[in-house]
Amino acid sequence: MSLKLETRSSFAEAARRVYEETLRAELEAAHLGELISLEPESGDYVLGRTFREVDLATQEKFGRKPTSIFRIGGGAAVKLGGSSSRARIH
Repeated sequence: MSLKLETRSSFAEAARRVYEETLRAELEAAHLGELISLEPESGDYVLGRTFREVDLATQEKFGRKPTSIFRIGGGAAVKLGGSSSRARIH
């Protein structure tokens, strides 16, 4: 399913609203820093420690249904770069 930009924005806002109003206190107490994939219409969600983990759980539970993925407690859901070792090319 392809969502238009304005639809994606309102979808993400709906997911944040569900999180803030019904899930935040409980999840931040027990799962701070983990990722959540939240389907805002039902309020159903899955959690994961890595993007790969939450992605697999999302596919299993929701199939191709859209969800909003973000980090519990804030911060970037995905971190790019910053590898600790680099291959040296001669």
